[in-house]
Amino acid sequence: MILSSHKTLLEDICIAKENGFTTDFLFRDDIIYDRKTNKGYGKDDCILIEYCRHEGLNDPSDASILFLIECADGTKGCLSSNYGIHADLDLMQFALSLRTRDQQNSQ
Repeated sequence: MILSSHKTLLEDICIAKENGFTTDFLFRDDIIYDRKTNKGYGKDDCILIEYCRHEGLNDPSDASILFLIECADGTKGCLSSNYGIHADLDLMQFALSLRTRDQQNSQ
C-alpha cells in the first residue's frame, strides 16, 4: 500500500511519484489523458492500483481523492478529484469502475 489518509494529498502525490506513478492524468470525455503527451487511455487500458481519500486540514468538507492507475503500456500515474458534493461524478465513476490488480490477475 502506497497511499495513506493520514498524509495530505500533496504528500501522497510525492510518495506515489517516488513509487513510479509519475504521470499526471487528466480526465475528459470518459478517457484519461497523460498531461504531457496527451495520449489517451480508456477503461480497458487501465488498472486501478489504489486510491485514498483526503480531508482538508481546516475544513473536513474540503475533501479530495487520489487514484493510482497503471495503463496497459506500462504508464503509471495519478488522477485526483474533489470528493463529496464537489466531486466530478463522471471521473469518479470512471476510476471506480476500473479493474483492480486482483481482478486482472484472476483473468
